[in-house]
Amino acid sequence: MTDSLWEASAGQLLARTASADPTPGGGAIAAIVGAFGVGLVRMAVRVTLRAADETASTRLQQVDVRADKLQSLFMRAADDDVNAFDTLMDAYRMSRESDAELAARDAAISSATLRATRVPLVLARAAADGIALADAARPLVKDSITSDVLAGRDLLRGAGLAALRTADINLPALEASGQPEAAALRAERGSLLVLLSDAGGAS
Repeated sequence: MTDSLWEASAGQLLARTASADPTPGGGAIAAIVGAFGVGLVRMAVRVTLRAADETASTRLQQVDVRADKLQSLFMRAADDDVNAFDTLMDAYRMSRESDAELAARDAAISSATLRATRVPLVLARAAADGIALADAARPLVKDSITSDVLAGRDLLRGAGLAALRTADINLPALEASGQPEAAALRAERGSLLVLLSDAGGAS
């Protein structure tokens, strides 16, 4: 098993995803899908750049710079999601034989659950940003490869919605425990769902 999902071959990643191993789960795979969605947009931009004039080239390069940053974020998010899940599971395994151990365990679970909720919400936000990027790229690229931009956009929307599924697993626990950030995270989740749902109208 590799330290990073990105060090695995495509076959290894698929086999691990389909196995009984709990990771990579929905959040990590959503991040991987998002990274490839951005990759399709970048491919269309870079193909178009080969024959673009100076004005078009500047605009395309600006899109590519933004895409590069988003792609890096998705790549980090894939491993972050796995690490967040592992940390949460480690917290649940902590000893609770004494009051002090129980208190330490509860605190660790609360902290880990908070992180396991934040990571997919960051991912969903990146997916929304990626959709906006794809929309910016679409009129700039060659007509013959707009399908790749749209395919990337579809992947990004799916990645964002999948990331929200992962956040949904943890939000109720945060709310039940009285976590101060729970309300803000719930509101963020709601706004992202609206954003991603509205983005489904592209054709």
